[in-house]
Amino acid sequence: MKNSNLKWLLLIPVLAVAIGLGYLVPTKLLSNDNSGGDTSTNSQQNQALQIQLADTQERIDAYQNLLKRNPSDIDAIRGLGDGYLEMGTAQGENGAVNDSYGSYKNAVDQYRKYLTIQDNPEVRIDLGLAYSYLQMIDISLRELRAAVAAAPNNQRAWHSLGWVLYNGAGNLTDARDAWQQSYNLDPNTPIGKESKSFLDRFSGQSLAAPGTGGSTP
Repeated sequence: MKNSNLKWLLLIPVLAVAIGLGYLVPTKLLSNDNSGGDTSTNSQQNQALQIQLADTQERIDAYQNLLKRNPSDIDAIRGLGDGYLEMGTAQGENGAVNDSYGSYKNAVDQYRKYLTIQDNPEVRIDLGLAYSYLQMIDISLRELRAAVAAAPNNQRAWHSLGWVLYNGAGNLTDARDAWQQSYNLDPNTPIGKESKSFLDRFSGQSLAAPGTGGSTP
């Protein structure tokens, strides 16, 4: 599974713990842009990726140090999970697929630890997404369905559920329903608009196979 467009799924809670992404929807999620770009552009992208990897590792180290002093600091536990989730994305973009899976597994461990202390739909969404990047789709859907059941007005939960239903399970019908729920909650947010764009893209269509609609986050 490619992980080149994960950032929309990282954005909102990661901002809450000062990880500089944004919980928006991946605008390239279903695009088919296969252009290689010129050498200078690729070089700049690679340099930016290396900087991201280094910055993310610094955040991971900082959270680990916090947890050494206070193992029950739930904010640090969540921050560490977010750091590992972002690290897995960057490693996947860098071609280190095995390393990315290790980071996603670490993210799962931290999110599960957090949820044993305190329930939080946003953390459960991130747990579900981390499972999806590990290709554990049934468990991912279980967690995301639990998130929408606990927080039916959480737009990101519905949109994320739609993405995993579409890209992981190949269930376009239920994915459409989830995106419709997301859009109905607020059509004017970035996530609502992205859900609408997916609904428009797949209007009257059926899914041939998981992942055929474009790149995965």
